[in-house]
Amino acid sequence: MPNLTGKLLGKVRVDMFLARGGMADVFIGTHTTLHRAVAIKFLKGDLQEDPDLRERFAREARVIAMLRHPNIVQVFDFDTYESQPYLVMEYVPGTSLSTYLRELHKHNGRLDINQINKLLGKVASALKYAHDNEVIHRDVKPANILLTSRTNPIEAGKPLADDAEPILTDFGLVRFTQATSQTSTGVITGTPIYMSPEQARGDQVDTRTDVYSLGVTVYEMLAGRVPFDSDSTLNLLHKQIYDPPPPIEGISSDLQAVMNRALAKNAEERFATPIEFAEAFQAAILGTTEASTIIVSNSSVQANPLSQTVEKNIEQKRNPFQPIIIGVVSILIILLGVFITTRALTPPTKSSSSNTAMPDMAMTNAPAELYKDNSSQVKPIGVLRFQDGTAKADKAQLTTSDMTPPPTDKQYQAWLIEDDGEQRISMGVITFDPQGKGSLTYVDPQGRNLIGIYHALEITLEPNPDNNPNPSGTIAFSSTLPSGGFMHVRHLLFSFSGTPNKIGFVRGLDASTQLINDSANQMLLALNNKDNSDIQLQAEKIMNTVVGKQSSDYKDWNNNGSIDDPSDGYGLLLNGSNLGYIQGTFTHANLSIKSTDATPNMLLHGEHVKISMTNVGDWTSELHDLLLQILQTSTGSDVDGKIRQAIALANQIRTGVDKNGNEIIEPIQGEGGALTAYQHAYYMADITIAP
Repeated sequence: MPNLTGKLLGKVRVDMFLARGGMADVFIGTHTTLHRAVAIKFLKGDLQEDPDLRERFAREARVIAMLRHPNIVQVFDFDTYESQPYLVMEYVPGTSLSTYLRELHKHNGRLDINQINKLLGKVASALKYAHDNEVIHRDVKPANILLTSRTNPIEAGKPLADDAEPILTDFGLVRFTQATSQTSTGVITGTPIYMSPEQARGDQVDTRTDVYSLGVTVYEMLAGRVPFDSDSTLNLLHKQIYDPPPPIEGISSDLQAVMNRALAKNAEERFATPIEFAEAFQAAILGTTEASTIIVSNSSVQANPLSQTVEKNIEQKRNPFQPIIIGVVSILIILLGVFITTRALTPPTKSSSSNTAMPDMAMTNAPAELYKDNSSQVKPIGVLRFQDGTAKADKAQLTTSDMTPPPTDKQYQAWLIEDDGEQRISMGVITFDPQGKGSLTYVDPQGRNLIGIYHALEITLEPNPDNNPNPSGTIAFSSTLPSGGFMHVRHLLFSFSGTPNKIGFVRGLDASTQLINDSANQMLLALNNKDNSDIQLQAEKIMNTVVGKQSSDYKDWNNNGSIDDPSDGYGLLLNGSNLGYIQGTFTHANLSIKSTDATPNMLLHGEHVKISMTNVGDWTSELHDLLLQILQTSTGSDVDGKIRQAIALANQIRTGVDKNGNEIIEPIQGEGGALTAYQHAYYMADITIAP
């Protein structure tokens, strides 16, 4: 960017540099005939050659120029200076809401609830006006809301003036509601922290995406933090798509219900317009508090669905016996908890029939909360682990450590139980070595995926010898994988309806990364043989496997007349309606963890899968960028280096890397790869045996 200070751009003189943003540099200037301050926004020099960005910049000018609203920044002119596009805009003295909140929250301060209500109402009015003119903002956030005042300068760290006005700016990602060509499905645009679920998926959006982003902004004003944050963009996008926002401490249930609806994952369940959101917000605060600040309580308020109108909820009278009822219910819950815990620690009893329902499990299928206090755990005495034998997950291996061997005239027989609880198959008899350790290996004769069929293990005490093929009904040990958490483990290791051939996500990840590694090895041979055409072919195969069929980067890169892709086309990365195998694996590992019935193995190893997927996601993005350079550049020493980097990354994505030098690839940041995720996904399905 050349020095523009003092330059005359038509009737505008550039006075001084003001700020640098993601797309543009902003200067303060003076309109020489109107004698008013203006803001001059120059598209950054390194972005000017990108036609899409130039068009986005020009579109912002056209859109804002046609909007006339007191809470939307005004555009006066659009032109170029030495081929550099620039906007001349209304200068708004003050600071951004983002800067103001950051300073306020640094000192544990919060905006007054009535100030929040006022700001929300005016921003909602501006958005509604834009929507009525068929314009969607798509990047609503505190950084794009300027605070100004006619009477007192707005400064971060100082009280907000009573006449403070929010001005909505930066329509750079704007989309027209009737447009079909500006944004393709599968292209993610926006700021991840404030992004709606449909934006995070790359879906088409409508005006309700602005309602969601406005909801995140209001959430931040109320709570002093955003609902979701992460060092990983992949993780953050996942949270926007799937995780419910944490309840905000200190607000009423009515106001919490309003926020829940504004942040609904399904756009159909959200407020239809920003004005509806603002009106519901105002109704909630007027109906629940007469003070000017948020109600403070000692515990967080649980989220309540807004099943009826806020007004109806507000009008409902409090039950005078409510405190007594709550107290009685609390005592009953405590007694029930003691009863459940006692039952969980009671050894299994004999059953009179093999078809009798299995007795209550020990700690192996208790709610996940019970595992948080390690001192209360019952130590497992064995484990059943599913493995790959001659086919995927067709093998189950049972091992025990502290299981007491049966009497000499008895033997333990293990049974896998199908989902209906009725059908079972014998794994065989557990054998014990001289040290008392038991073991048993079963391989399904039909090569079926056992994880997709069975969810429970039962060990019965049988006669020795035993000529009866049916179980005796005397149950010695019993364990069941809980349905909620295990459903998502099955989506990883068995099947998911939304993938090609309904393959499980970690299965698709395993197959795709193997194909990428194979093509990388072929690329190395081609490099050594100086076969440029084969290098380009292998690079195209890797690229198309990485990006998936719904990506704009999925194409015939080497112009040989065909799109070369050895994979199923689902992609590793998010593309269109395809989550991609990385995001899909991350998502369902996390959903298993979030299930209220998740086992300790799901909690522990699900996190390991997520960490590995974060690594793989970062490495795959790097590989994608290298492949672009390889496919778009002719051969040379510089390209040779990039090819070798791409080969190394492909191997790293597959196998991981020993970053800390302990000769073990662990499920930790920077180490675990696709194979690590594959391994720990299996560990999530472990069935532990407790006494």
